[in-house]
Amino acid sequence: MTVQDKLKKIVNNPVLYMEKFMNVVDKNGKLVPFKLNPQQKELLQGMDKYNIVLKSRQLGITTLSCAYSIYLAMTNSNITCLLVSYSIDSATAIFEKLKQLYNDLPNALRVELIANNKKELKFVNGSRIICATCGSKDCARGLTLRFCHVSEVAFCKDNIDKQLLAIEQALTPNGKIILESTANGLNYFSELWNKAERKENMYKPFFFSWINDKVMFADEYKEFCDKYIAIHGSLPKDEELTDIEKALRSQNATLEQLVWRRLKVANSSEESFAQEFPANPLEAFISTGSNIFSPKLIHDRLQYIDEVKPIKNKPIGLPVSLVPWLGHELTLWVLPKKGEKYYIGVDTGEGMGQDYSAFHVLSQDGIQVAEFKSNKIKPFQYAEIVNDIGIYYNKALLCVEKASAGHTVVDKLKNDYRYSNMYKYKDYDARGIPMKKVGFVTNPKTKPLMINDFVELFETNQIVINSKDLLSEMKMFQFKDGKMEATIGFHDDLVMSFAMAIVALKSGVNYI
Repeated sequence: MTVQDKLKKIVNNPVLYMEKFMNVVDKNGKLVPFKLNPQQKELLQGMDKYNIVLKSRQLGITTLSCAYSIYLAMTNSNITCLLVSYSIDSATAIFEKLKQLYNDLPNALRVELIANNKKELKFVNGSRIICATCGSKDCARGLTLRFCHVSEVAFCKDNIDKQLLAIEQALTPNGKIILESTANGLNYFSELWNKAERKENMYKPFFFSWINDKVMFADEYKEFCDKYIAIHGSLPKDEELTDIEKALRSQNATLEQLVWRRLKVANSSEESFAQEFPANPLEAFISTGSNIFSPKLIHDRLQYIDEVKPIKNKPIGLPVSLVPWLGHELTLWVLPKKGEKYYIGVDTGEGMGQDYSAFHVLSQDGIQVAEFKSNKIKPFQYAEIVNDIGIYYNKALLCVEKASAGHTVVDKLKNDYRYSNMYKYKDYDARGIPMKKVGFVTNPKTKPLMINDFVELFETNQIVINSKDLLSEMKMFQFKDGKMEATIGFHDDLVMSFAMAIVALKSGVNYI
């Protein structure tokens, strides 16, 4: 391979280009060759058109975007890259990093500058790299963008939704955008992230845990461990670790990392550490104090959630109507056992892509054995599935919410399918005579009771939850303005259907 062939190969590969030709300033202020860490490489090589990154602090994602912008500008004519941050100081720091990366390129590769002011680098080949602040002004107005990186999106306050819409519309057909941030509570960024995880928007999610980074804080790990040994005489042994630390150890956290974490937590709190250095996406969005379900208990359950694996292969006897949904909308963890009673909570959506139709199946011991969730199924189709899952789980007691499309499901179950084992509530006629009616009615009286029962059973370890999706909804279920409901932008269909399964479980009735 000739020198020209080698150079062509490097120029066509951004990873090779950055590692061969670029230098960065490390944490000690020294100029060193740019060696991409695993997180930077994963993002660069796995990027789609739309990308969203939830991460631990200081993993070098902004540095990567600066380097990628320079790579694009040096190897393409007449393209524009935009680097956006949440504050003037942050935008200034990004611009300084950008200039350092450019100035330390080999002379033969550096395309000449014709402008270097107002946080913009403009080159003789017509390409530009602009650093801007996310404010009330439309930072993408009049631009056509090959690449955009919005840094710390969770901290952008002014019209961030409108800014992102303008940036997305400014992307070229081959353009790419990265939305990147550490968490900052529940806000527009957390909403975007959760939708990306649920595949409800066009963004590809990347999550980077602090555990997977063994390089960025290596010096600090050593410093903290030396201090710990000076105080305690030695590092903790594996049997001396807390349950949370043992779970992190199982996720490949080193003993040095755990000591570093332990001292960090000692100086702040578990919650503060989790927000800055999350081990999983769920714990990143720490509550503001209005959570109904304990975030700590949710996190604790999450550490062991993968120990019970969903059933992948079609079980013998599974009704035909359920087979197409298995492994997608329908998850089974435990098959029905002869002689055991089961209880199913049923929430119904319209099947129009908004609210979800969801049900949960609980065993008589309070173990979650099955879950269903879909926002595309019509109520009449849903009634068939509910009927069949009820029969499959030993003619389980169904607790069906009657609001909206739930009336259709209740009616079809009762009159078309003749399902006999359905929860009934007490109502009064005009003469004050009590009557039993099929279904469940959620209202200002019943909702707090059912949710508080759910909270009590969860926090006293009387139920077992196997669903990550349910735990995610529980994390975002809050008490606000006198109401118990999901935070704006999130769903609570799984929470409500599980609460209704608990209503059925606690009722102690059986109509068979």
